[in-house]
Amino acid sequence: MIKNIVFDIGNVLLEFSPEKILSEFPKEKREELFQIIFNSEEWVMLDKGSINEKDAFENMCIKNPELRDDILKIADTWIDTLTPIKTNTEALTELKKSGFNIFLLSNFHKKAFSEVYSKYDFFSYCDGKIISYEHNLVKPSLEIYLLLIKKYGIIPQETLFIDDTQKNVESALKINIKGLLYRKGCDIIEEVYKIRKR
Repeated sequence: MIKNIVFDIGNVLLEFSPEKILSEFPKEKREELFQIIFNSEEWVMLDKGSINEKDAFENMCIKNPELRDDILKIADTWIDTLTPIKTNTEALTELKKSGFNIFLLSNFHKKAFSEVYSKYDFFSYCDGKIISYEHNLVKPSLEIYLLLIKKYGIIPQETLFIDDTQKNVESALKINIKGLLYRKGCDIIEEVYKIRKR
């Protein structure tokens, strides 16, 4: 019986679309900027909490001085693009009211998380959270899932993890947490109750 539901944040509760962020730039720059920023060593370090936002983007600028203005423009605006996926945040609220314990387990930067956590009310329905930067751990490392279990005393077999990335779901399955690979348009409440019956 599932008692606990663990949500990823990016592209499950909040939209995160580098493609949309980069869409205002000329086509010939988009892939380069994607690699420089969102596929960079610094981006992973931000998730791990091993660098601050200012230093991370400054490092990117030092490595790519010809794109400095573009990089800093993205640095100033990308957090504003993290907007709620309404059907899913409503599902979280409904599941909480139905008696499930709700947790967050997500790779996220300190500054970005602080801003969205204080901005959106649905986070108040969560019973606990493990955010990567706070613990220097990132998914799909098993350690971050085990930390969630230990910190909140949850039973893996009574827990469902919802994430939009296959390898993150696979890690949950390895320690007997049930998994739901989220795809855009998926009815989370319907899927939760399907899995609960198994």
